[in-house]
Amino acid sequence: MIAASARASAKLAAGASIAIIAGTSSALMSKPVYCEEGPSSSGASKLSIYPEPDPKVEIVPVQTELERQIGSARRSLAHLTTDTRHSVRSLVDRWISIERSVEGEVKSLIPESEPLTPGLLYVGVATLAGSIFTRYRAFPIRILTPPLALIASLNFFNPHLAHNLGAYYTEVEQEYLPALTEQRRNLQNQGKKYLDSTTKNIHEMKDKTEQGVRSGLETVEQKTGLKVGDVVAAKDEAKYAIKDQMKAV
Repeated sequence: MIAASARASAKLAAGASIAIIAGTSSALMSKPVYCEEGPSSSGASKLSIYPEPDPKVEIVPVQTELERQIGSARRSLAHLTTDTRHSVRSLVDRWISIERSVEGEVKSLIPESEPLTPGLLYVGVATLAGSIFTRYRAFPIRILTPPLALIASLNFFNPHLAHNLGAYYTEVEQEYLPALTEQRRNLQNQGKKYLDSTTKNIHEMKDKTEQGVRSGLETVEQKTGLKVGDVVAAKDEAKYAIKDQMKAV
């Protein structure tokens, strides 16, 4: 009996299992079955068949303290070099302008109608001779003789050059030292007056001496009968002729 009851319960269990499987099959067949994910899933979660691009890498430069110090030093050196270059260039331009102005002044002072040689050579020799001849004299004479010899010889051998130099000196003096110009003019006027008076006195003394000599010669001629006046007159004529020849040369 026990075996019969066991077989009966086994049959009942098998029938129940078959019924459950049949119900499940009918339920599954009533709905569509998808092999992939349902349509409700988003497209972003799908895997692409192409390789994804590499992410963009942004490099942010970061300077260290040493780099900042080096950059500051280089900029300072560049500014200093630029300023120095500008200063040197301006100095060179200024020097060139000074050279051109000096060259123009020198060309304006040199006369075209008067050769510089050998006049300047004679001027140098006269100045050096004045210094040599007065080397054992008093200190004022030793100091004043060379410049006086220079001025006198320059006016004698190169009068046009001396005139141009004097005019240039007067112009510079009036521009920078007007008070000295007035004093120099006063001294020149006084010196000219003294020179004129001295020259006049010398000529008067010479005339008086010649008159005295002539009167003495006339007295000698009257007392002795010798023609001394004719000899003196011939001597004077010869002297004047020699002077005329020297001027012509």
